[in-house]
Amino acid sequence: MAIIKPFAALRPARDKAAQVSAPSYDSSLRELSLHEIMRNPYSYLHVVKPTLHFKGEKKNPAKHFPLGLEYLNKFKAEQVLIKDTDPHYYVYRLIKGSVAFNTLIAAASIDDYNNNVILKHENTITEKENELAEHIEFFSGLGNPILLTYPDNADIEEVIYRTIHSHAPEYNFISQDQIKHNLWPVNNAADLAKIEHAFAQINHLYIADGHHRSGGSATFAKNKRAKKVDYDGSELFNFFPVCLIPFNKLHIFEYHRLVKDEAVVNADDFMDKIGLYFNIMPCGHIPVQPLEKQEFGIYLNNDAYDLTLKAEFKAELNGTLANLDVSIVEEFILKRIFNITDSKTDKRLSFLDGSRGLLPLQSAVDSGDFDLAITLFPTSIEEIKQIADENLIMPPKSTWIEPKIRTGLIIYETE
Repeated sequence: MAIIKPFAALRPARDKAAQVSAPSYDSSLRELSLHEIMRNPYSYLHVVKPTLHFKGEKKNPAKHFPLGLEYLNKFKAEQVLIKDTDPHYYVYRLIKGSVAFNTLIAAASIDDYNNNVILKHENTITEKENELAEHIEFFSGLGNPILLTYPDNADIEEVIYRTIHSHAPEYNFISQDQIKHNLWPVNNAADLAKIEHAFAQINHLYIADGHHRSGGSATFAKNKRAKKVDYDGSELFNFFPVCLIPFNKLHIFEYHRLVKDEAVVNADDFMDKIGLYFNIMPCGHIPVQPLEKQEFGIYLNNDAYDLTLKAEFKAELNGTLANLDVSIVEEFILKRIFNITDSKTDKRLSFLDGSRGLLPLQSAVDSGDFDLAITLFPTSIEEIKQIADENLIMPPKSTWIEPKIRTGLIIYETE
């Protein structure tokens, strides 16, 4: 049974929400983030990415964090950021084109994370978790909620729908990426109770996006508990901010692969090696966009090919994990042909999310930055759920999931 609680957020003044909030710092490019802090004195990136103020320097918390904290305190003093006096849930809507993502921001339980009520599907890097835990400790908060998904629930949807359609939003702005953002605080006692009770009937929540942030929050809580041995579980550090969206409202994009290995790709027998495992069909000079499961594309030297795994190898696939498209690419192309045994660390491998289309992928190969593009079909929510239920771990960069939550729109303070 999932524990979901309201909380009193630190958040931008109504007229500053567009300026303060910024693209998710997990997904934004360094160049874009640097441009943001140069042009916008109110951006929350001044707090979460203070390193950008120190040109050419690597992350140095002892040196860089104090500047970020200076910005945070300045925003509070000038009432650019204001703390709610009472606990709320927050209905958050993102509109991209004609697609609306209706979500609920709340606090989730660290114990639920530790006890696998909140299930994971990706590996995390301990060093990155520790870095995030250090950031939460120094700034006493986290401003980028973790995206969780859950089975469709009529009671939760009723509160969200009624809130959206009966009240003007507290925030209403369009970000530079042309996404419209609305936010409604919810603190009606009946609605608070209804939401909390509805989640208490749900057995499992699933991390859709933010594995490192959730892991960092758990590490932070572990460290705090070690210092406060008489904690009772109600302390703010025992919770972390989440943005909740039902299964059927998620939008999952594929994650394509790019490989830099001229010697292998341009070898005379490269296509013969591909042909050992896949049926090959030439497809002209534009990268293939797979349109069904276990269809793949490769693009190299201005030529595109459609691939399907040969029947004898498909028959060998055993279990949920092995049958994932990303696992097939890992096994039969990356490992067997390129000898890439660790996709997290091999410098020859990069990733490009499918939300950006095929042209950036084609350009990356045509420019010579990479030698091969591998295109995939998206992983489904059913596959993600099954992997999590079976306590399995997907290969890195298996999914690009939307919506992407703004940083600094809702800040959870741990003290």
